[in-house]
Amino acid sequence: MKIRNTIGFFAVLIVLGLLVMPVISSSNAHAADKVIKWRMQVLWDAATLPYKIEKTFVDRVKELSDGRMEIKIFAPGSLVPTNQMLDAIQKGMFEMTKQYEGYDIGRLPHAAFTSALPCGFTNTWQLDTWFWARGGIDMIREEYKKMGVYYLAPTIYDEEPIHSKTPMKSIDDMKGKKGRFVGAAGKFMNKLGARVTPMATAEVYSALEKGVIDFADRGGLPANYDVGLYEVAKYIILPGIHQPVTATYYAANLKAWNKLPKDIQAILECAAREAAADLFQLNKTRSLEALKKFKEKGVEVIYLPEADTMKARKVAMEVWEEYANKSPFARKVFDSQKAWMKELGLLD
Repeated sequence: MKIRNTIGFFAVLIVLGLLVMPVISSSNAHAADKVIKWRMQVLWDAATLPYKIEKTFVDRVKELSDGRMEIKIFAPGSLVPTNQMLDAIQKGMFEMTKQYEGYDIGRLPHAAFTSALPCGFTNTWQLDTWFWARGGIDMIREEYKKMGVYYLAPTIYDEEPIHSKTPMKSIDDMKGKKGRFVGAAGKFMNKLGARVTPMATAEVYSALEKGVIDFADRGGLPANYDVGLYEVAKYIILPGIHQPVTATYYAANLKAWNKLPKDIQAILECAAREAAADLFQLNKTRSLEALKKFKEKGVEVIYLPEADTMKARKVAMEVWEEYANKSPFARKVFDSQKAWMKELGLLD
């Protein structure tokens, strides 16, 4: 009797186990289905500091969401060409991007002010405070929503240097030279006499190497050192009057954004702000180190005379007005920034 009861007991356990196992498996599958998976094409090459920041960003989102959201990074040009990333997220080809507005300045003239303004703000915090404390983020989010895009957050860093194959000790030396610049910097450098060819960030190294261009901007000093620009351009020109402050940005397809739970939206915003702080701090500290390394590689650093930078600013202010006149929204952004510049003492 004891043996039969024991066998019966274990038989019941086995039956119950068979009944429970599908439930557990179903539960696990259901949990797996709840993981939100997004794709994000980025602006920078995998070996660079900004790309490492993007890796930290997606890891942080996964950590803060307790694994409920995963974002896969795609390298520049791997899904669509860099200058088509805004179109791609508008159409929902992928959910998210890290982009530079200057690529879309033809249809978004306000980008002259929200990406990089030649001879404009002089350091990162001035533009950053315009976004977060002077109403800039609300303005730009409202404008992007009209395009079916959610503007998540800017990531801002200080000047971009010019890398050149030949020594250029004045603005006059730039006349007739072929240069890579995008956004408002392109128009500005054209007015200074350069022959501007816009191209994606990832194409700059090979264009310099092959002699397609004579000089270029590309990114901050750490990122430019990471990709070895010292191998193809033996001169750095400072200050970066064409882009004294630069903003890239995170953006998402608006429909995809609206489908996210509110807490996941908050996590993305927090992680983006953290990434912005990381980029600013690391770019700032590593720029000094990178400049030293460039010199050790035989790169000569040339500083433009102050008289040249003052002359360039007059040209830049013409560019400001030209872009401000291209659309009511561009004028609104410029007027807001101009008021802030006056308070900062950057304008009379």
